[in-house]
Amino acid sequence: MFAVSIPKHKWETNHGASRRWIRLFSVAALVAAMLTFAAPTAWAQDSDDGDEADAEGVLLFGVPGLTWSDIDESRTPAMWDLAGEGASGSMSVRTIGSWTCPEAAWVSISAGARAGGLNPRDTSCTAQSRLPEPARNNDGSWYLPWYEQLKDTNTAYNYGARLGSLADAAHENEQCVAAIGPGAALVAADPEGRIDYYSSELSDISEATDTCSVVVVDPGITVSDSYESDQTDTEVDFDDIGNDDAHATPPIPEDEEPTADDLRHQAAADVDQVLADTVAELDESWRLLLSGVSDTSYPSRLHPVMFHGKGIDNGQLSSPTTGRDGYLQIVDLAPTLLDSIDTDVPAVMSGRPVSVDTNTDLTSSDAVDIGVDEAQASAAVAKAMPHYFNTLTVIGIIAVGAATWMVLRRRRNRLGEALCVAVATFPLAALIAAIPPWWRTGHPNLTLWAIILSVVAILVAATQTPWLRRGARPAILLASLTVLLVLVDQFSGATWALHTPMGYTAQSGARFTGIGNYTFAVFAAANVLLIAFVPWDRIRIGNLSTKWITYLGPTILSLATIATVGAPSLGRNVGGTITLVASLTLTCWLVWGRRLSLSVLTMAGGLALAVITLAGFLDYLRPASSQSHLGRFIGSVVSGDAGAILERKMAAAIGTVTNTPLTAVVIAALVAAIVIVWKRGQPTRPSVHAAMIGLSIASIIGFAVNDSGVALPAFTVCVGFTLLSLASTRTPTVAAEAPVSADRPLR
Repeated sequence: MFAVSIPKHKWETNHGASRRWIRLFSVAALVAAMLTFAAPTAWAQDSDDGDEADAEGVLLFGVPGLTWSDIDESRTPAMWDLAGEGASGSMSVRTIGSWTCPEAAWVSISAGARAGGLNPRDTSCTAQSRLPEPARNNDGSWYLPWYEQLKDTNTAYNYGARLGSLADAAHENEQCVAAIGPGAALVAADPEGRIDYYSSELSDISEATDTCSVVVVDPGITVSDSYESDQTDTEVDFDDIGNDDAHATPPIPEDEEPTADDLRHQAAADVDQVLADTVAELDESWRLLLSGVSDTSYPSRLHPVMFHGKGIDNGQLSSPTTGRDGYLQIVDLAPTLLDSIDTDVPAVMSGRPVSVDTNTDLTSSDAVDIGVDEAQASAAVAKAMPHYFNTLTVIGIIAVGAATWMVLRRRRNRLGEALCVAVATFPLAALIAAIPPWWRTGHPNLTLWAIILSVVAILVAATQTPWLRRGARPAILLASLTVLLVLVDQFSGATWALHTPMGYTAQSGARFTGIGNYTFAVFAAANVLLIAFVPWDRIRIGNLSTKWITYLGPTILSLATIATVGAPSLGRNVGGTITLVASLTLTCWLVWGRRLSLSVLTMAGGLALAVITLAGFLDYLRPASSQSHLGRFIGSVVSGDAGAILERKMAAAIGTVTNTPLTAVVIAALVAAIVIVWKRGQPTRPSVHAAMIGLSIASIIGFAVNDSGVALPAFTVCVGFTLLSLASTRTPTVAAEAPVSADRPLR
C-alpha cells in the first residue's frame, strides 16, 4: 500500500543498483556506529583524586533554598571563602516535577536517583518543608516509621529510585552514615528506614564525625523570602573559631517591616554562622560538601555546590551525568559522598561522582560571579520559552495555511513565501540569538526577541531575491544554514544550547550538552530536505560519474548526520539516532528512485535497531564515568529497569500532547496534508516524495522515542513542511518555462 509509481532516474540502469547501495549504506552505518561509540570521549577520564587522596570522612551540609545570589563576601564570609578555596559548581535539583521541594531533595540524595516526597508538592513547598523527627526504639536506635509508605509512593512514581542506597552502600564497605536534623535523617536511612546515628542538635556534629565516616547535616534553616529567624536554634555551643562579628549581618530593626531580600539575607547569614562553626570542627583529613539541596518555591533555580577538603583542588565541579564543566545534578551528591570514602557506587544510582577541573586562579569572586551568571541565564531561558513557543505556534499555523494554499494553487506569492520562510527560520534565529549573552542585558526578553526578529527579517529579505526564489533554492539555502549552524555548535562544545529557547535549560536537569530534542528536530528536517533537493545528478567531482555522486552524496551526508547526533562526544541523542537512521535510510532509498514497500520499511527499522544496539553495547563497555545516556540505558536493560524507563518516557511523550501549544501546529499540518493529498494526489517527483516520507518518518519516530513528544513533529513541521511547500511549487518567474522532463525533475 506504500508503493508509489515514480519515474526512474537516468542513472538507474540496473534494478539492483540501489539495493546494493542500501546494503553498503547499512554496513557503513554499522561501521560508523562502531567507530563513533568506540572512540574515547571527553569524559573518559578518572577522578582527579587517586586512592592516596581519599578522605577519612565526608560531611554533606545541605541548605534548602540556597542560591548563588545569596552568597556575599560581607554577609556570608564562610561560604565566600569556601567558594575560593575548593571546587564549585551549579546544580540542578530536578527530581520529579519542574521544581523540587526539600523532602523530595533529601530522599533523592538518599537514593542517588530522582525520587519524590510523601507529602504533596505545593508552589511554596510548605508541606515538604515540615519534616518530622525520626522515632526511637527501646534499644536507643533511630528509625523512620513512615518509611515503607514513602517507598511505596516512589514505586508508584516509577523512576526506579531505591531509597536508602547511600546507607546500604556504606554498610557494605563497613561504614556508617550519621544524620543531624530531620532532612538529614531521610538521607541517612537505610532501605529499612533505620538510621546509624541521629541527633537533632547541631552541637553533636563533632560526635557524629567521630562515629561515622559520612555525616549529613540539615541545619534546620531554609533560605527563602519568608524566613523566620526563630524557626530554629542557630546558637551552637562551638568555639567561635573563624567567626568575625564585623561581618555579621545586622539584625532587622523591630519597628521595620522586613522585605523579602532582608529575610533571605538573614537566613543566609544564619546558615553561614553554622557553617563556619562546622568547618572549624572538621579534621583536615575530612571533606565538606556544601549544597543548596532544593527549591523552596516555584519556579526552580540552579543551586550552588562547593567541595572542600583533603584532595580537592581549586576549580570547577563537573559530572559525567551533565558532561559540561561547572554543572552537576542532585543525583550526583550521594555517589560523590561514597567516592570520597573509597566506596563503590551501586548500579541503582543514576548519579556519578563529581570531578574537578583544576583552576588555581579561580577566586571566590570568580566562582560566585560564574554561578550567578549561569543561574541568571538559565532562569532567563526558562522565562522566555513560553512566549517563544506561543509565538511559534501562532505563526506556524498561519504559515501552514499559506503553504497549503500555494501548493493547491501550484504557484507561490510573495506573502506566502515570506510567511513560510519566516517560520522555517524562526528556530534558526533562536539558535543564533544564543551566541551573544543576551541574558546579561537590562531587558533580556526584549534583547532576545530583537535578535530573533532581526535574523528572521534578514533571511526573509535574502530569499526574496529573484535568484533565490526559484525552485528548491530557498529550501536548500535555509536547510544548509541550519545544518551548518548546528554542526558549528556541536563541534565547538554545544555552548549555545544552554542559552536559547531552542535548547535545554540547565535547571530542568534534562540535558546539559549534546543536541537537544528541539534542535534535533530542526537538524533532522534540514538534512532530509538537503538529501532530497540537492541536485546530486548535476554535481561534477573529478572523474566520478553522475550515478556515483548521486549515491555517494546522500550516503555521506546521512552517515555524517547520524554520527553527529549519536556520538557520545557530540550529540548524545539516543532517540535522535534511532529516528535518523530510519528516516534518512528511506529518504535515500526514494532519492535513488526506488519504491516503498513493507519490506523496505522493515529494513529501515531493523537497521535503526541494529545501529542503536551496537552503539549502546559499545558505549556500555566504557567505564561508568564515561558512558552516555545510551550506555546507561543498556545498563538499565541488564539490571531490569529498562521497562520502567521506557514506560515513563512514553507517558511523558503522550503527556506533551495536551500540555504544549505546539500540538496545534501538528494538527494543522496533518489536516493540510490530508487536504493536499485529497486534492492533488500523492507526489510523483522523486525529490518531493522522498522529502515527504523522510519528514513523516522523522516526525512519527521522533514523537515515539523522545520524551519531548509532540514538540519534535511540531518543529519538523515548522522547518520541513514550509520549505517542502516552497520546493514543490513553482515561482511566477519560472511558470512560463518549458516543462521539466520526467528523467530530470525540478528540484
